[in-house]
Amino acid sequence: MLVVRASASRAEAAASADPNLWILKPSEGAKGEGIFIEGDLSAIEAHLTKQHERAAEGEAVSSWVVQRYVHNPLLLEAGGRKFDMRCWVLVDAHYGVHLYRHGVLRVASASYDPSTTHDRFAHLTNHCIATEHAEYGKYEATNELFYAPFDRELSRRYPEHSARAAGTPLFGDAAGAPPSADGIVGGSVLETVVLPQIKRHVVQTMLAARERLQCDGEYYRPFQLYGYDFLVDADLRVWLCEINASPAVADELLPGLVKALIRTALDPICEPNAELIAEGKPAYDAAATAAVAKQEFFEELFAPPPPPKADP
Repeated sequence: MLVVRASASRAEAAASADPNLWILKPSEGAKGEGIFIEGDLSAIEAHLTKQHERAAEGEAVSSWVVQRYVHNPLLLEAGGRKFDMRCWVLVDAHYGVHLYRHGVLRVASASYDPSTTHDRFAHLTNHCIATEHAEYGKYEATNELFYAPFDRELSRRYPEHSARAAGTPLFGDAAGAPPSADGIVGGSVLETVVLPQIKRHVVQTMLAARERLQCDGEYYRPFQLYGYDFLVDADLRVWLCEINASPAVADELLPGLVKALIRTALDPICEPNAELIAEGKPAYDAAATAAVAKQEFFEELFAPPPPPKADP
């Protein structure tokens, strides 16, 4: 463990030099295809100019997203590896915005090395890329880390944040709260430092896009599930990477998420018919209550005001 921690610290220290790196992504791509990192401004301009020339010749080309590369990512103790956080956001028929309480860290298969920007196994955390590496599954069975073990690691590494969060457990479960370095039983760093930033990003982006996304249909009630991908840096600052319209869901979380989506997006519009529920309405309601206790629900982040009443 001491060797692993040292490896992570060295990588984070090497990255702290704040190199002028940029990540380029084709906006119509998926699964990490076509993504590359570049530090030469002229090379970036040449690439984008080439895309423009191809489009001018009638070729179908993707638009490109150019983002400042986060130079100091938080690395996991196990293997000094980079990760991103996949969170799921539901926008309901009334443009209410909801965040699923569970999320997952998608972890790279190779140790992070800021000097080798061409190594996609170290820099890209897409699950489909990680599976191609020889050390896939070495630390986690599917290179996925869920909230509880991640929060425990945060408490060990950021005892000052954990101490300040004393009394605020992850998911409302105070049992087994880890002690901080000075012996004080702390609270959840994920719940008090990381997730509030994620919630703020979600609400701000959805409000910014509301004019283009919101649909008011007389005969339909649309909803949409989005996959938000975030990076966390060594200072616990959360950065929004991208928003996906057709997100994959971790197998472990999929059953609970689907049921929560039905309860949140569909049940208010089409109330469950007691005669059609196989287990019966009381059992259906009891299952919903139990799901909330397990945090298998969408937390409402934004509720639009009700429409004004029509004049009589």
